[in-house]
Amino acid sequence: MKSSKYYFEIPEQTAQKLKLEAGEKFTLQVDKNGIQLEKQGTQSTSFWNVSYWWNIIPAILMALIFFTYCTLNQARLIPLTGDYSIATGTIILGTIMGSILFTIFFIKTRNNSVNSFYRNIYWRNLPTIIVAVALILLVTLLGIFWIFARVFYGVAFDHYTATGMLFMFGIIINTIMINVADNITPTILVDLLILMIIGGLLISMLANGNRQWWKHNISFLGTSKAIDSWQFNLTFIVSALLMLALVDYLFVSLKPLHWPRLRTFALRGLLTLLAIDALAVGLISNNRQIPWMHYWHDQFAWAMALVIILLIGGIKWLLPRIPNSFMWNSYLIVFLIIVVSFLFRHVHYLSLTAFEILASALSFSWIMMLFQYLLDSINQNNQQVVQLKIKKPNQ
Repeated sequence: MKSSKYYFEIPEQTAQKLKLEAGEKFTLQVDKNGIQLEKQGTQSTSFWNVSYWWNIIPAILMALIFFTYCTLNQARLIPLTGDYSIATGTIILGTIMGSILFTIFFIKTRNNSVNSFYRNIYWRNLPTIIVAVALILLVTLLGIFWIFARVFYGVAFDHYTATGMLFMFGIIINTIMINVADNITPTILVDLLILMIIGGLLISMLANGNRQWWKHNISFLGTSKAIDSWQFNLTFIVSALLMLALVDYLFVSLKPLHWPRLRTFALRGLLTLLAIDALAVGLISNNRQIPWMHYWHDQFAWAMALVIILLIGGIKWLLPRIPNSFMWNSYLIVFLIIVVSFLFRHVHYLSLTAFEILASALSFSWIMMLFQYLLDSINQNNQQVVQLKIKKPNQ
């Protein structure tokens, strides 16, 4: 007996939005959560089906460049870390090649994807996102090899082994960057922002432990007296770039919600101004030997504090429909900032460093809470529930 076939009936509006055409084939996956339909054409663009030659050939190219350099310099032993080392070759070549692969796959995914995140990214956002991700890769590699330098102190290899190790690092970097480009989301951008700020500050603090930076203030980590001050300043620069890209995406995606135009514009302006202030703090280090740099660094740092005060104080006007839970958390954070300021300025219980760390952590937590609320609002608007009807051919 011939088995009957069943068909799903999809609303025309949904089919047009998803660019579905008659005759297209789908894969139906059944699991404990129900069923999932996926276009067969989209599976071939997923990360795990990307040709592995995209990972291997760039890694081979990196290894050949490194091997040629070592041969021309007649280096018999190549140290793991140092100025002329496996670490230096991996950081330079890995950052360049990883950034190129990220750019290729990010643009490819943006052009082919039906995901709303990629559709809401303008071409003006691409340089910001690419530069930010490249700098995050650079800082991550620097942090990893900084740890290696302390764990494997003085280790060196012949240039064949060193080339093999760089090839291995190259494959790992290329694989990760392709994966990130293929799966990046606003949530990942927020996670990268958090990771960049926390990771960059921790590396700067650890690197300057013997300088007793806490006797001064946090800005000491970005001065000429600090060890590798560029790490601290780069943290602000990359975080600001990520924040600029994230703010631009969020407010493009918020347009369908039809929030009050003036208030939404004011909120976007304040968040953009906050990112610009952070960028300036990173670009202009707190160098007391150069008066204008010290002056403007302080001015932009205070401007950041002022913008955060305006955001928290005016959030009820900026977002009239803000949940009560968000408002109560905002009031709690404001109360804690006031307490911390009182303990520092009047009681003199907290040092300047302790005050800066606590106040910055509280303000940063509130900004992340705001981003999460905006993301949740966008996701709720993008979620669509479509009722499908199963039909037989003769129905």
